[in-house]
Amino acid sequence: MAKVALLIGVSQYKSNLIKPLAGVVKDIEAMQRVLQHSNIGYFDEVKQLIDCDCRTTHLEIERLFTEQRQTDDLVLLYLSGHGFRDENGYLYFVTHDTEMNLQRQVFTGTAVSARFIQEQCMNRSQSKRQVLILDCCFSGAFAEGMSAKDLVPAIDIDIAAQLGGEGRAVLTSSTATQVSFEDQGGGVYTQYLIEGIEKGTADTDNNGVITVAELHDYAKRKVQEARPAMKPEIYAVQEGYTIRLAKAPVGDPKLEYRKEVERCVRKDGSFSAVGRGILSRRQRELKLTPEEAAAIKEEVLKPFREYQQSLQEYEQVLVEMLQEEPVLSDETWEELKRFQQILKLRDEDVAPIHERLTPPATERVETRHGASLQSLSVNKSAYPSSIEASRGAEEDDLSSEKGIDYTKLRDLLAAKNWKEADHETYLVMIQAVGKEDGDWFTENELLNFPCTDLRTIDRLWVKYSNGHFGFSVQKEIYLSVGGKADGKYYKEAWEKFGDRVGWRVNSSWKNYTEVTFDTTAPKGHLPAGGQNWVIESLFSRIETCKL
Repeated sequence: MAKVALLIGVSQYKSNLIKPLAGVVKDIEAMQRVLQHSNIGYFDEVKQLIDCDCRTTHLEIERLFTEQRQTDDLVLLYLSGHGFRDENGYLYFVTHDTEMNLQRQVFTGTAVSARFIQEQCMNRSQSKRQVLILDCCFSGAFAEGMSAKDLVPAIDIDIAAQLGGEGRAVLTSSTATQVSFEDQGGGVYTQYLIEGIEKGTADTDNNGVITVAELHDYAKRKVQEARPAMKPEIYAVQEGYTIRLAKAPVGDPKLEYRKEVERCVRKDGSFSAVGRGILSRRQRELKLTPEEAAAIKEEVLKPFREYQQSLQEYEQVLVEMLQEEPVLSDETWEELKRFQQILKLRDEDVAPIHERLTPPATERVETRHGASLQSLSVNKSAYPSSIEASRGAEEDDLSSEKGIDYTKLRDLLAAKNWKEADHETYLVMIQAVGKEDGDWFTENELLNFPCTDLRTIDRLWVKYSNGHFGFSVQKEIYLSVGGKADGKYYKEAWEKFGDRVGWRVNSSWKNYTEVTFDTTAPKGHLPAGGQNWVIESLFSRIETCKL
């Protein structure tokens, strides 16, 4: 068995239309360091490819997967640089000599397509253990002061469909509609992948081995502590989750304490009295000095502090703007939204700040005849995207084959009223199959559920949860743990799915009363009506309807 890796990074581009990425080289060097380390990654061969042309990149990727590969080899391909989509939604990786026209359209023949990697390389490989790591983005958003790894507006596609396969794991730094960022030290996602491997902190079950799933889960959690708006994803098939990437030290006191700190820290970066007690006891048991313990805590809390710093910057700017402009104009709200994106903050992150600082504004509008002025109270205090949200709501497609009115569902989701929206989802769906509140769905009803209505419901959930909830989100998770969208029941996959979306804890299924109705819940947690209908049939219909 051999472990081989190819690390490809592009930081400089011939085209002056493509922005350079200063941190890519650091990413490649750090990844090579941990993979080659005899006590960590223990890879037999790790090759770098930095700022190479399209032809060389194609050749080296094909060589990696097809030249002298054996069934039990582990093959890893890491790509760091710009990613983009063509008008058909196909994925491409930009090389040093990728060309663009003056309209910023990429000549796809000068880039590396995902289809090439899958069809010509991964599918032809004798290796059944393949890992692909993509630290490039798939959306048009970007942040000031950081280099956004994108070129053209994103088109929402199924990454897993392009790069999935038996015994494969595909790790991405963002979702199909989001952006990945790099700072001066390199890619944010890569930073925590390396940290998880090098420090051993990704070994969550303390068995001395770091699997693909453990590494991604660790990196995703750390990324979202510092960059809540960025959502790394993993797509794996069958044993892809269990591929072993690296070793981790066992019995290291500092590592054991760090893992305890990771378990005890709360979502806001604080420690409860119980958590502090646990850490104090573990510090004594592991015989660490107060200075050593404090240093470990500080390192763990770093991403929380970065997040808090972003919130403070946003609040300070808002305070200054309110001093200049007590009633914020539409132009100012647009600027605030832009600043929010630069800081990588979600609407729910800044909403409490606006609730504290922004009183309901009173605008004056002219009457129809212009004879007098009339006061009109307009509450913009919820969060700065209120203007955009109202505009977005007007643009929502609420189509239905059955004449169902989806306005209420849309409004509940827009208001983040997840619990009532979940119940409303059941109501509109049961109505769509001609039944009433309190009835159950049959398998056949779900297998033939109207595609237009299913698409409308799913689109609303995905949009207003920023890709966190929705039937299509659940389906991808189900497929990634070994399930199949063929309407059949797969016990192992169903249980793994329940674990991933938070419907099952410690091998026990939750009751509906235990469902978490907010975005702190695991991805795919909602809609939770899946506990009341035959979800295998629903997933099959989602596949048929191409959601």
